[in-house]
Amino acid sequence: MKTWALFIPITALGLLTMTIPASKTETHSHTEMHSKVEFHPVTVEELERFHGHLGPNVAMGARMGEHAVTVHKIPKYFGLTVVVECPAEPPGSCIIDGLQAATGATMGKKNIRHVQADEFKVTISQNGTDNKVTYTLKSSTKELLKKWTDEGVDVEEGGLRIFKMKAEELFEIE
Repeated sequence: MKTWALFIPITALGLLTMTIPASKTETHSHTEMHSKVEFHPVTVEELERFHGHLGPNVAMGARMGEHAVTVHKIPKYFGLTVVVECPAEPPGSCIIDGLQAATGATMGKKNIRHVQADEFKVTISQNGTDNKVTYTLKSSTKELLKKWTDEGVDVEEGGLRIFKMKAEELFEIE
């Protein structure tokens, strides 16, 4: 019985000393972290799984994010900041989910931020450098989206159409 009496407190004490200090001292700077996850372009299926369906706004966010990562060499997941100016409610705010899926920036890591605005404007930058890119919708993209709405094009079909387009076709890129 003495063995059990000594064993239980030592085991419990061991767990406490390992758990409590780790949770209180767990600090890591995401600016110092780098991902080992290999880059691949986001797929329609991944966007649907992440967002729940494919629509034009989530697809536009994905196009912006992939363009920034591939063409402008903005790092994915860590070392980037994404500022999304867009409406506060869906469907406009769905662009945020596309950006999260394509860039790996997330609300939890605090490297994506939403600013309420009537028009879309997205700035994606590499932390600690001058490397940044800004996207706004081309007037032709706004006209195309309005045309599809007027024609009754299904949201999923509109999302697929946008997903198949290149960023240069959809956005003014600075």
